Amino acid sequence: MLINQTQLLKTITILMLGVSAFCSAVVYANGNTNLLDAYLPETCNQTGLYQQQKSIAGISKQLETSGSFVFACDKGLLWYAGAPLNETLVYELQGSTQLIPAAGAPKKISGAVQKHLGKMLNHLIGGDHRYIEKTFSVAQTDTGVRLMPRNKRMEKFLRSIDITRTDGAVSIYMQHQGEEFTAIKVYQLQALASASFEQCQQLAPEAAPSFSIACQHLFR
Repeated sequence: MLINQTQLLKTITILMLGVSAFCSAVVYANGNTNLLDAYLPETCNQTGLYQQQKSIAGISKQLETSGSFVFACDKGLLWYAGAPLNETLVYELQGSTQLIPAAGAPKKISGAVQKHLGKMLNHLIGGDHRYIEKTFSVAQTDTGVRLMPRNKRMEKFLRSIDITRTDGAVSIYMQHQGEEFTAIKVYQLQALASASFEQCQQLAPEAAPSFSIACQHLFR
């Protein structure tokens, strides 16, 4: 069973916006004051867990998924969905995307949407301040920050993103069109001094063949 790609793109987009706050996203306001200094880690190599809730028009029950991720500064992103599915997406730094199912051969995913998403993730995780400022307008809120897309095409599925932080966790609330939303909690974030194939394998959850195979693709 494959993850619905449209919903997956939305999920990964909002997750990485949250992760970017931990990596090196710099937001400027009130005379170029850095609003997110407290979120910056010592390195962008990192791993973590996530829980997600999603509201979709026409479906009364919220969809819930959970999993983990690994990001390597010079390689890209490994995004594992462990429940209710067992699949992994690999976003290579150079733009290639692989879907690793629990069973069967890896599948290369192509298309304009994937190419655009891969570019966005690379800039966010890489801490490209100019790209962040160009792509989003940012405002401080009572509990955190709010990102508003500048790109008209992005506005078709994204109205706003609210990011807040508690001890050890980041909460991301993404408002889509209408009453649809995605809420993600990213927690147990760990900065890695370096990222390697061996370390990626050690981070693989039990009974997660797609995760282990994804490590090979990410660090080949």
